[in-house]
Amino acid sequence: MPMQQHVITWAAVAGLAMAAAMLAACGDGGGGDGSSSTYLVDTLLDDDTAPPGAVTLRSALADAVSGATIRFDPALDGGTIELTIVGEEHTVLKGEVMGIRDEPSGPVSYLVGYFERDYGRSALYARKHVIIDASNLPSGITIAWTGGMQDPARVLAVYGDLTLRKVSITGGVNIAEDIATGNPDDQPWTLARGGGVAVWGRARLSDCRIYDNHVQGDFDPSRDRGAFGGGVYADIVEMERCVVSGNSVLGGGAAGGGVFSVGGREAASDTSLIEASAVTGNRISGLFTYGGGIYSDGGGIGERNLLHVRNTTVAQNLVEPAPGLPPFVLATGYWRGGGVYVSNGYLALEGMTIVENEVYGVARTDDLGKRNLAGGVAATIGNAHGIEDIFIGHSIIVGNTVHEIGGASYPHDVFTGSAFYFRSLGYNRIGVIDFSQMLVPVGEPTWASLSRKHYPQVGDADGVTLDDVVERPSGVARSSFIRSVGVDTGDFAVLHYQPWNLAVDQVPTGRYVLDEIVGEYSVAPGAVDNFLAILLARIELNFGLPGFAGGFTTAFEDFLAGVDLDPATPGLQPYLDPEGDPILTLADTHWFGPAVTWPRELYNYPYIEFWHRLDAALLEAQVPGMGPETIGDGAWDQLFSTGQLAENPGITLLLARQQRLAAELAASDQLGTPRPAGVLGDIGAIEAP
Repeated sequence: MPMQQHVITWAAVAGLAMAAAMLAACGDGGGGDGSSSTYLVDTLLDDDTAPPGAVTLRSALADAVSGATIRFDPALDGGTIELTIVGEEHTVLKGEVMGIRDEPSGPVSYLVGYFERDYGRSALYARKHVIIDASNLPSGITIAWTGGMQDPARVLAVYGDLTLRKVSITGGVNIAEDIATGNPDDQPWTLARGGGVAVWGRARLSDCRIYDNHVQGDFDPSRDRGAFGGGVYADIVEMERCVVSGNSVLGGGAAGGGVFSVGGREAASDTSLIEASAVTGNRISGLFTYGGGIYSDGGGIGERNLLHVRNTTVAQNLVEPAPGLPPFVLATGYWRGGGVYVSNGYLALEGMTIVENEVYGVARTDDLGKRNLAGGVAATIGNAHGIEDIFIGHSIIVGNTVHEIGGASYPHDVFTGSAFYFRSLGYNRIGVIDFSQMLVPVGEPTWASLSRKHYPQVGDADGVTLDDVVERPSGVARSSFIRSVGVDTGDFAVLHYQPWNLAVDQVPTGRYVLDEIVGEYSVAPGAVDNFLAILLARIELNFGLPGFAGGFTTAFEDFLAGVDLDPATPGLQPYLDPEGDPILTLADTHWFGPAVTWPRELYNYPYIEFWHRLDAALLEAQVPGMGPETIGDGAWDQLFSTGQLAENPGITLLLARQQRLAAELAASDQLGTPRPAGVLGDIGAIEAP
């Protein structure tokens, strides 16, 4: 039984010990064969203009053995290496290949696997582990592609692990090219991925600036031709003290305006870590468009890997439709996650400031009320379940906005998608949390998953505004040279925001433990499972809502009676249970399973609809003291206790409040400032002096 206590710390959630060890490994070569060889670049010129005998970056990259370190002559401090040569016309890295299979519901795409694919033109390309280290230069080094849109190429591609220290990457332009041969088995277009850097391996970036890089893909609907990673595209991303700003992605499927992490499909890690960084002023434009700042694929379809972002500012990123799309095409699109989007695996956000990201699109809803627009932080809505747990602690997520083209604009800060659990680590300042598509409670024995929304926790507050938590404009720091292409296009990109008012002096300095409610129930052989009806009656009684149970039941059964799954057949075609009997009443509505794929089975739709409609009804009722989580830990604790239910002794409930999470204030903030500056720590990426 999973009802036993099991305390998880931030470190355990995010695998920080492993991630920290990997970042430390950068200092001694990091990856490859551990070579101690060093190559010294002594010119800013490319091969075509460098004097005889000079060591260019290009020649050093070609000559270096795998895992060797490329350094720079001190005389090059602060200089720009202007690349003028396309080193590889057909860059080879791995990428996903999708197939189509016919199912009773129609054609369905599926993952065939990850294979070597053509990523198009790169100024620099290496098929080995690469370390480019400018940490000996006070002002670092900049590597820039000079060809622009007229002669496009990404700056650097590595088939292996890449380490960059104190290196700026700029000017990359990666555009998909038609390479069709007429053979249907051949790749028809180069993959537009990684305008600045594309890595099939681990990308370790420290003290880097990735800016003004751009990706343009094609508009074919195939899922394996997406345009990804305006600044950085990699299997695993490990980033610290970096700025990723002013990058863009354009394509039919577009994701990761700043950073795209596959998330560890093949790298020997299950964690991508971004810390003490700024991902701001990036843009994605497309039809199926996700993650204006950061996108994580969680290791790809079928994987459950983690993206952990901490002490980082994600701001003023923009998600929008591609220009020129006709209205009938726009009506099919998705635009989600102005700041951060995760499609598989786990997401952990710690000490974050995620503000002023915006999403534009044409609004619609799919089956089960799935919205196609979502704001600052968003997770996927999987038909059979895609996203695992979302952990958020000590974070400001406020002032993010959805704009419906031709309709309303509204704040939308955290959209949990169909996450398995939402788990607060406490001391968050959030504007709007949308739990409407959370994976619904299931009382199945051994699952302990009646309570999905572990919110609010100690110190949490929602419904706050931007001016409640950050100081503007005097508290906004901007780059002196990087221009935004996001919400504030043309302005210098934001680096960080000073916390203010409700975000200052909030977080305790010591480790603290958080409670969560876990629950499940079992039905005795031969007994009736009327748990949903009992739940409604207890909600009415405990929350003082006269007539709520009867009114909700009537409305729900009216909905079931109006379902028509096959409009082409005369008469209404309702939902059917696994035995083929119609589901027309609350008593007919159950969780039927099976465990792995139950959210996509039509006979489970009434059960899902029940919980979604219950959330909506409770929000509409404005129950005093009930927040956006509606039936969360607090409500379960108030409504039930362990034992046989008085209304039906054939149902036995196990419900327990357990200490399952532990958290503590980070030692320093985005700028390396020790926390706390006062008695208590500040919420968000920056610690106020």
